[in-house]
Amino acid sequence: MKKKQFPFGESESDSEFFLRPQRHSSPSFSSSNGNKQSLTQRKIHTGSNNGNNNQNVIPPASISSSTSSNGSTPLGALKSDETKENEKKQMTMNGLFTLRPSILSSEATGATYRGFLNLLLILLITASFRLVILNHMLYGVRINFDLYKISEYHRWPGVMITLSFNLFIIAAYLIEKASALQKIPEKFCYILRILNCAGIIFIPSASIIAFHPNPASGIVVMIITCTFGMKIISYAYENSKQRKLNPDNKKFIANGDTSIYPNNLSLKNVYWFMLIPTLVYQLSYPRSPSIRKGYLLRRIVEAISLSLLILWMANQYMLPLVQNSILPMEQYDIVFIAERIMKLSLPNLYVWLLGFYVFFHLYLNIVAEITRFGDREFYRDWWNSTGLDYFWRTWNMPVHHWMVVLIYTPMRRRGFSKNLGYFMCFFVSAIFHELVISIPFHSLKLWGFFGIMSQMVLIALTKNLMNGRTLGNVIFWISIVLGQPLIVLLYYRNFVEENPEYYQNNTPATIPTMPFY
Repeated sequence: MKKKQFPFGESESDSEFFLRPQRHSSPSFSSSNGNKQSLTQRKIHTGSNNGNNNQNVIPPASISSSTSSNGSTPLGALKSDETKENEKKQMTMNGLFTLRPSILSSEATGATYRGFLNLLLILLITASFRLVILNHMLYGVRINFDLYKISEYHRWPGVMITLSFNLFIIAAYLIEKASALQKIPEKFCYILRILNCAGIIFIPSASIIAFHPNPASGIVVMIITCTFGMKIISYAYENSKQRKLNPDNKKFIANGDTSIYPNNLSLKNVYWFMLIPTLVYQLSYPRSPSIRKGYLLRRIVEAISLSLLILWMANQYMLPLVQNSILPMEQYDIVFIAERIMKLSLPNLYVWLLGFYVFFHLYLNIVAEITRFGDREFYRDWWNSTGLDYFWRTWNMPVHHWMVVLIYTPMRRRGFSKNLGYFMCFFVSAIFHELVISIPFHSLKLWGFFGIMSQMVLIALTKNLMNGRTLGNVIFWISIVLGQPLIVLLYYRNFVEENPEYYQNNTPATIPTMPFY
């Protein structure tokens, strides 16, 4: 169907072009016969259907989407057909006004606030650097390097405990090898597995309690202890399952495929599993084609740099704040304690976020690159959590996979309910969290245990309210920002009560502190 043509070469669909600002002061249009007229002089006389002649002033419009007769590019082509079609549908008869909300109103759709986010980021960086400069102007460097000197080797048992893990690793391999060869009765092998898995958890814990190492090194040792303990449990579980699935496959093949049981039972295989960044043992894993040396070097430099930054922030800001919180906590000054929690929240959040990035992104990717471990999904977008259940499923994927494979799935196969499976996952997780915190601080108060178990109650109470909503993400971040400093203060206070020698030279009167706000 032929499009209706207007004088001066416009088409009916181009009549909105006048709404767009023009680049030239007095533009003119080319008519179909080549004559040009000014925009201010264009008057068109048209006749109505009933024969009455009315003089109408047609708004200047763009020329049609086709090229004009003089060969120039039409100005109307600057707009896409889709944009013009949408405007034609929405504009009123005068071509200027339509029903639309303000951009900042809740009814607006498609509006972005990236500029405000950039502004908030700039303000955060500026305020943080101001506090750093002010802190050093007033107090200088507060890091006590004497705490990190290896003057008493019996107080640094981490190396010896780490070396002792080899005994449990070799024992796990020998137990599975003997069970595969049927050298030992299966029931006796089952008892040996339980003793070996329990020993790798409790013997290092008892060593830390007996030797009283530095709390920081004790936490590192307990994290390694729990990691190797979970790996050995998974190693025993998977090999037992393979043995039940293939009861007739008992012959070892020299240089055979290690993805077939029992060819996987070798010291090389078990030590490789202890090194790769996963807690779940399988007969085979996806492998990357090669080691990227440039990528590996960049991650190592990042890890070292950010680890030093964490060390500096913990000593420069967090330690003085918690030390100055002891007296008001002894006096049960609720207002002052609340002020300390909020003051500690910012440096604690920085340290926690940096610690997450260093461990889950940098360290695990470094180990994965060295071992050519292919699956690098060590975390998901937990920062977008609108519910606590999503956070616990996504922030630590290695532990999540271990819980699903070793606890939840076996319980479901045995007929237990989902809720009981969830409960056992939180129960085991709470035990490991309590071990990592309470053993190095010599404080079995179970605050960490009940803190984790309370998460399950909060999930049940707030699931319908929080999930999928912005309010849920806000409540999640409030629990992280304010909950962690409270746990830090409670454990430090109890540690000082149990070990007053750590605090006697650092009383609140001698430790100046600056407001971290």
